[in-house]
Amino acid sequence: MRYMLLSGALLLIWQLGTADVAHGAVQSVNKVDNRIGLIEQNDNSLREEAIVRIVDVTNLRSGAGIDYEIVGKAKPGETYPVLGSTGEWYYVSLPDGGTAYVAGWVVNAGAGVSGNLCTPGNLTRTNLEVITDKDAFVRFDDNTNLRNGPGLEFDIVAKAKTGDAFPVVGSEGEWIIVQLPEGATAYVAGWVVKIESPGRSTETNQQQCKSADSGVYIYHTHNLESWKNVASQTRGSSVDDPEVNITLVGAQISEQLKAKGIVTTVAKDDFANNLKVKKLSYTKSYSESRKAVDKARAENPKLQYFFDIHRDSDVPRSKTTATIGKKSYARILFVIGTGHANHQENKKFAEALNALLNKKYPGLSRGILLKSAHQGNGEYNQSVSSGSLLLEIGGVNNTLEESLLTAKAFADVFAEYYASAKPIGKKETY
Repeated sequence: MRYMLLSGALLLIWQLGTADVAHGAVQSVNKVDNRIGLIEQNDNSLREEAIVRIVDVTNLRSGAGIDYEIVGKAKPGETYPVLGSTGEWYYVSLPDGGTAYVAGWVVNAGAGVSGNLCTPGNLTRTNLEVITDKDAFVRFDDNTNLRNGPGLEFDIVAKAKTGDAFPVVGSEGEWIIVQLPEGATAYVAGWVVKIESPGRSTETNQQQCKSADSGVYIYHTHNLESWKNVASQTRGSSVDDPEVNITLVGAQISEQLKAKGIVTTVAKDDFANNLKVKKLSYTKSYSESRKAVDKARAENPKLQYFFDIHRDSDVPRSKTTATIGKKSYARILFVIGTGHANHQENKKFAEALNALLNKKYPGLSRGILLKSAHQGNGEYNQSVSSGSLLLEIGGVNNTLEESLLTAKAFADVFAEYYASAKPIGKKETY
């Protein structure tokens, strides 16, 4: 029996861009378990009007699998009618009359357009209609950066002031393309503006989704951390890999939270390489990741939750593994740095999640570990917000598959916490 290759791992592979590279990456991931594959099952139950909306630059293939030939490229925001599906792959109709397959984990599917602006790539049908109105415009409720592309990594080309209104000319994923007064165009994040059109009454994006006011930022200070059974770099105490590493776990958490309507951003920074280029020691890892966190806060002041995802060191499997419902999970350890004045608030946050985790997934938590400056970094970038945590998901003796299952469980628990949580206050940097 073959297992479904989990979307978090495949998302990274997919983005490598060529068939040969992708195929090689799959072989690397398959070191985790050579039984991993794609379940092939036909599903013709999709409604005739169903479409998929592309959320990233995406390969279109001749068959339902990443080992098939690339026959085209789709761009963010493009839509294709769905003809059927095979396992995790959608069979779509192309504009030129041809057909192709696209991976289900890099698109949003539904009758028309489903979801809302709180999930990247999704627009409500109402807002889609408003955006395509000839006279649609966005109104700014705060000073806002305008960029030359659909993402925080693109350059800032202008700033909009509170009360400004610019015509809408299109959209890519969760980013709105607007026309500037001088005639040029720019991109603005959909969750920080109102979409309006004469004669239509629409809610603001902030009202439609609570998560727009308290997004999640995921990063990986030790981004190369891997597992013994797959790591390609095992010098000394290092267990690292440039591809099959902890970033796949963070990506899985992100995808699960987005699917639940929670705005989530995953940092793509290669902190390990930053240290190498700058000739800095490993102990400077948190100083490097702090720069990314501060930049994210500056770009989106509404971020409230910051998760630094790690895996533990050479701890025995008996301590880092739990069996729940006949499935093997990597256990979670919450690490709280006490080296700043408001660490008790972070501890309360961890305690709330720990309680929920114990209730929904008994045995999955290893508890909460307090670490002072005498035991490590001591702060772990947690002074930025009382919603900051360092999560150790399993250890080097666990597997990617176990860690991805835990990522889904954590996202499930956090979403439940989030649904009933009051907005948390931001803490100044100490």
